[in-house]
Amino acid sequence: MPRIIHTADLHLDSPFSLLDANKAMARKAELRGTFSNIIAIASNENANIVIISGDLFDSEFVTKETIEFMNSQFSSVPFCKFVIAPGNHDFYSDKSAYSKSVFPSNVYIFNRNELQVFNFPDIKVCVYGWAFTQESMEKNPITHSIDTNPDYINILAAHADIYSSSSKYCPISEEDIARTNCEYAALGHVHEGTEVKKAGNTYYAYSGCPEGRSFDECGKKGVISVDFEKNSFGRWVPTFSYKRVCRRRYEKINLDITAVESKDEVVARIKHEMAKQSLGSETLLRVVLTGAVDQNIVSASKKITSEDIGTYYLEIQDRTIPLVDEQELLKDITIKGALYRELLPKIKSPDPEVSESAKQALIYGLAALSGSDVADFE
Repeated sequence: MPRIIHTADLHLDSPFSLLDANKAMARKAELRGTFSNIIAIASNENANIVIISGDLFDSEFVTKETIEFMNSQFSSVPFCKFVIAPGNHDFYSDKSAYSKSVFPSNVYIFNRNELQVFNFPDIKVCVYGWAFTQESMEKNPITHSIDTNPDYINILAAHADIYSSSSKYCPISEEDIARTNCEYAALGHVHEGTEVKKAGNTYYAYSGCPEGRSFDECGKKGVISVDFEKNSFGRWVPTFSYKRVCRRRYEKINLDITAVESKDEVVARIKHEMAKQSLGSETLLRVVLTGAVDQNIVSASKKITSEDIGTYYLEIQDRTIPLVDEQELLKDITIKGALYRELLPKIKSPDPEVSESAKQALIYGLAALSGSDVADFE
């Protein structure tokens, strides 16, 4: 029974610019480790093919060490075939690593922005696909039905955008997917993995990125494993399972700290939310503080560290509003009331930058009008 592993959007050699230099280097190494996890699954589960649907690298250029590492991984599973469909980040060109490097004989790379096919008679599988040859690809390579081999399992490996017909990143539609007549379309480009769906007789899915690299890529990440067996009509039918491979995970917590009285209480509330979501030392966590709060508490809470809560990385964002007697200020006929009424629409703005600026203006304004020292809010 043939088995295929589907992955995409690894973005090896990503800069991880959000982190400090040491952690950025560590995350680059961990991203390689995620790639090793994928190879280990292919090896342990005797996969016949690993499909990499684009953006294996983070750019057209990649370090020599990364190529050597990858080749050692590819060579470690000689019975498995690796099929790569270059995407918009790792597009195929005369200068790219794909054309300038020598890959093991079990690696197959699409090199044109038109439909191509790799035939594997030994396992009776055909893999169709294409390559980005520059940073964008506005044409649709699927212009007509594919004359697939009914005796083979037919796979489409595609870095493409099915959500926008005007996309610059190879726009295709569900109708195009159905037109391929393939058993499965292994898609890349969208970093959030999707459920497996069906267009015509073709199943399709985005595997998503196997390792999050920012707070736009939260949650556990992995790859899709696909097994095939024939039904009573003689057609190959896939079954799917999801395998987690990520080393770390990005997560966000929105925390209402209204009425808290100390930094320690904020720490305790963060830990409570982490426990509910089973978040631990592998987590890169963003905590968004909300509520009406004494700004001295907020200032102290911004000094909470990853060591305080037991995460790999911590980012505190303040979306609180100053703790004031709103009704009194709304009726206040002095300059304090006028200031509050003027700033209130901006404080409640859905735009975080507008809201934050207005809150800071209110904090400084009220402090100045009351003769308080505003240094604590720097």
